[in-house]
Amino acid sequence: MSLYRALILSSPGSRGEKSFAHALKQVGFDAEILNIEEAIRLKLEQDQLSLKYKLVVLPGGNTYSSVVGSGRVLALKLQHALGWNLNRFAERGGLVLGVGSGFETLLQMKVFGEDYSLKLNDEAKTQEKWIKVIPTGNRCVWLRGLGTLELPLNEQNTEFVIDPFAYVEAKGKLDRLGLGCLRGETTNRNDDRVWGMCDMTGRIFGLLPHPEYFLSWTNTEDWFLNPTRAAAPGAGMAIFENAARHAEV
Repeated sequence: MSLYRALILSSPGSRGEKSFAHALKQVGFDAEILNIEEAIRLKLEQDQLSLKYKLVVLPGGNTYSSVVGSGRVLALKLQHALGWNLNRFAERGGLVLGVGSGFETLLQMKVFGEDYSLKLNDEAKTQEKWIKVIPTGNRCVWLRGLGTLELPLNEQNTEFVIDPFAYVEAKGKLDRLGLGCLRGETTNRNDDRVWGMCDMTGRIFGLLPHPEYFLSWTNTEDWFLNPTRAAAPGAGMAIFENAARHAEV
């Protein structure tokens, strides 16, 4: 039986919970899926969270409808109904992963500070594609030792924004953190993009692409062109393996 428990917090409109559970069980966690309303009913407040769980996952999807800001309502419930402080959870050894709108929830909770946010992509529509991200820095335990990763993207909020009024200081801080960058072509320009970031502890990681949807090589559309790799793990699995490796430290 695993020594470590992981909480996958579902909410209206979220998706991918079972994929997260499968990945975490594969690397040795005891994974539990719990709806936010049930967590509130059970009064899973800050102290209980730290006592029961080593890892918390906030899945992506259109949580509570992206019309009101993807991830915003969940952030309010976590902060005001449960009193969660995820920075404190991480300081006590906990790990946090927010993907897609889960990343937006972390940003709404100001886990990374005041100067970062997401906005709709230029077309204001869901983008479904595979992107290459390059981990930089050495702080983020989720990315430690990893090279370029190719991961699927399926989000409307695909523009990471740094507050222009604090750009120099905030960008400098970001460069010192472990994060994922994409170098390549966007819709109408070539530039470097930020697709994810860690907090100062390196334990809280938010990103837009979905590692839970690339756990096996057969998750790719053209895997059959190289069938000898059918049993190979996908790039996303390495992120969860890092979490399990760090949980043992």
